[in-house]
Amino acid sequence: MHRLERLLRPRTIGVFGGAQAAAVVAQSIKMGFAGEIWPVHPSKDEVAGRKAYRSVADLPGAPDAAFVGVNRHLTIEVVKALAERG
Repeated sequence: MHRLERLLRPRTIGVFGGAQAAAVVAQSIKMGFAGEIWPVHPSKDEVAGRKAYRSVADLPGAPDAAFVGVNRHLTIEVVKALAERG
């Protein structure tokens, strides 16, 4: 259970993608998620009213959980960058 704690009870969520990511951010807020939500988008300054980061490297830390809503080629890059970040 200890190994899954970050995923099952995240304090931070990284959200990657376009319209789907915006919906995840909005729904997380609507559901009352109390942690930090870190949208990542290469060209937007904000997603669903939250400050957006340009890449995994720009995040303030390693997110506990992530929603990856990008194409299959970018998914590999995002997951690799997340793994390297911890």
